[in-house]
Amino acid sequence: MKLWLRNRLAGWCLDALRDPAAEARIHALSAFARHADPSGAARHLAEDHVGILAASDVFERAEPGVRLRADLTVDLAALRWRAERFSEALSDCRAECEAPRADEVGWSLCAAAALFNRRLFFEVHELLEDCWRPAGEPLKTLLQGLIQVAVGLHHHANGNLRGAVALLTEGNAKLRPFAPGAHGVELGAFCEAIDAVARALGERPAPAQPPLPRLVVRHSSLITR
Repeated sequence: MKLWLRNRLAGWCLDALRDPAAEARIHALSAFARHADPSGAARHLAEDHVGILAASDVFERAEPGVRLRADLTVDLAALRWRAERFSEALSDCRAECEAPRADEVGWSLCAAAALFNRRLFFEVHELLEDCWRPAGEPLKTLLQGLIQVAVGLHHHANGNLRGAVALLTEGNAKLRPFAPGAHGVELGAFCEAIDAVARALGERPAPAQPPLPRLVVRHSSLITR
């Protein structure tokens, strides 16, 4: 997927997680993904979905619906995949995470788990980086470890095995001192599973990859920076 398109869609996803008023764009994107034909046109969408999508720089009107811009049709399959997982992560976040409050890292960790468990690793990085920049220690190291693990898995999904192993190893080294858990993040089994993934990816010839772990975050209280 083109990087600018990936970044644009990730922004839509994170906006929707933070603000229920922005959910409509994810619902419209999901509807497009369900109804689009192989040419990237979806002609049977609700008018409000058409209006939302046509107002972006990703789609254009194709009466009576919308179509993906012609130069983006090569990314249609990837867009479908992300749209489905955005909807799932959004639903998970609404069910499992309290509403965000000012300066609440706890919500961001919970929302990051919703993204991680739907394999939206780039979006995990984007979400947690906003918390990482102003954080003090030891929280800053915890957040950096989670970010590096997410980016490592993103590299793996893109076929960059060397980068994946390096970041998984480095990130997990930061997380291990926090085991079995910190700030609501359960790290014991998680760190062991990430170690197993890193070892498997580093072997030659590479064996079957162990299953990726779930990231579990108990969001129960305000976390200060």
